[in-house]
Amino acid sequence: MTDFHWITLSLGLALVGGVWGYNSWQEWRFKKRAAEAFAKSHPDVLLDTPKNMVRQGETGMRFEPSLDEPAPVLGTANNAPETVDLSENIALAVAVLDPSLDFIAEVHPGEPVDFAVVPQIEVGKRVKVLGLNESDEWELIRPGQRYNELRVGLQLVDRQGPVSEAQMVRFCEALSGFAASEGGVATFPRREDKLHVAKELDAFCVEVDMQIGLNVVSSRAPFPINRVAAMAEAAGLVLEADGVFHARSESGKTLFSLADRHHRPIDALDDTPSITILLDVPRVAGGEQAFDRIADLAQQMALTLGGDLVDDDNRSLKPADLAAIRKQLVGIYARMDDRGIPAGGVAALRLFA
Repeated sequence: MTDFHWITLSLGLALVGGVWGYNSWQEWRFKKRAAEAFAKSHPDVLLDTPKNMVRQGETGMRFEPSLDEPAPVLGTANNAPETVDLSENIALAVAVLDPSLDFIAEVHPGEPVDFAVVPQIEVGKRVKVLGLNESDEWELIRPGQRYNELRVGLQLVDRQGPVSEAQMVRFCEALSGFAASEGGVATFPRREDKLHVAKELDAFCVEVDMQIGLNVVSSRAPFPINRVAAMAEAAGLVLEADGVFHARSESGKTLFSLADRHHRPIDALDDTPSITILLDVPRVAGGEQAFDRIADLAQQMALTLGGDLVDDDNRSLKPADLAAIRKQLVGIYARMDDRGIPAGGVAALRLFA
């Protein structure tokens, strides 16, 4: 081989080595930043999740399975969010900020900033702030602390729909102004890219956002509340401060609820002409088993109380109808799993709130 060949070969090997080294450094940098961001102070997302709202701000409605047509299947193979094999505590911290769910800004002030000067940004979507404290640890910002850097997340989607461009612009303007007032800068992802992600994610959420309500309606006299309460308690439900019976998991999450169909507190009634047993599908892990429980309870109550089991359109529900609903439910959970947003998980609790 000539000197030219040896030089060319050496340069090629150096180039390959440089690319490999750069990729390894990028991977190490990502994992290091993720670990730094999520190593401490993980909140309970359930405590921070607002009460359920029906999508698009409509009230008094819920989306139920169809008894006439199969549920549509949304392809996700090419658009599922990327996942990274991170440690368990980092996975827990996705409850705070997640690039697949949030528009995340980084604020680099000129000097450490006190908690008290960090603005509360109200744009109609959930906003959470992580701060790098003086011990060089990331945490949810809290009184009495000073922070060298901030990471601020604007949630892309909830049951009111996707974040709008106007909301995102207001978010960026508020943070840019704050950073400038502190002698620093704020950096953001590309708005166009995140707006596209939000729209696509919301479309998926619409496809799987279902609440199943089984109604027991009196065909004669109203149901005495004491009999309704006795059956609910025998099934393991507890009457809570909202005037609704709740069945909860061992971890305290609501599996399903039993309420007066007209949204009146049960403990304020002597009787009721109808009751509703409700399952909020995307917010409940193991929803198939929860549905089996509500189907059994609804059928038992209809038989014992002398009522009719119907859907929200007052159509009679037979065992075959319940089986069809359960089949659709299984399909919804499969699509959520394929998307990487399992029902009842942290991401689902945030998106369907």
